[in-house]
Amino acid sequence: MKEYFEIPWASLRAMVEPSVAERSVIDHGAYFTSGQIVCSAAVDIRDGEVLTADGSRFPFDYLVIATGHRDSVPRSRSERLIQYKAECDKIKSANSILIVGGGPTGVELAGEISVDFPDKKVTLVHRGSRLLEFIGPKASQKTFNWLTTRRVEVILEQSVDLTNVSDGTYQTSAGETLKADCHFLCTGKPIGSSWLRETILKDSLDNRGRLMVDEQLRVKGHNNVFAIGDITDIPKLPSRT
Repeated sequence: MKEYFEIPWASLRAMVEPSVAERSVIDHGAYFTSGQIVCSAAVDIRDGEVLTADGSRFPFDYLVIATGHRDSVPRSRSERLIQYKAECDKIKSANSILIVGGGPTGVELAGEISVDFPDKKVTLVHRGSRLLEFIGPKASQKTFNWLTTRRVEVILEQSVDLTNVSDGTYQTSAGETLKADCHFLCTGKPIGSSWLRETILKDSLDNRGRLMVDEQLRVKGHNNVFAIGDITDIPKLPSRT
């Protein structure tokens, strides 16, 4: 488990300006001073008890699960800062950059690069029919227009096979060939609930691996267990035009 807090999709500025990470990546101990922080993955939940990967057991009266999505990031803050610096160096050294995924992360990264490095060729490929599909069509079109006016090439309704890349040559699902010095994968991450499938909450997972909750965010069948964030089955808010 990582030893720091950050909001990754809101910290993408650090990929073009690494000093931003000094402020946006915060050690847990710097803000949470009145409780106990355990940097070990939870591996099981039993009645009134959580077990962690290091063998520890933590009793509870109430439990909140907020494991969101799984993301492969460094464990320590110092390693995360080094990673941001390396990603910035990769961007600076590239003349052409491919971004795969047109959700919030891909759009934000394309915007940051196009603003700070306007001479670089940025291509964004998204398999959906429009960018940021969770928002309304007008806002989505405005996003598309903003990027294209900054010379970002946006390719919709196509995906990229990243398992078959040769000498900076990428193939799209429509057979189009793209050239780029580097790429960034900005597609959705898997839900962080696989560890729950062998716990007492296994019957509270829906077919997408999300915890079913009521209006008070209590997990189905458990009065003292709550869930918040992306791991819940709460539907997204309807889009506005």
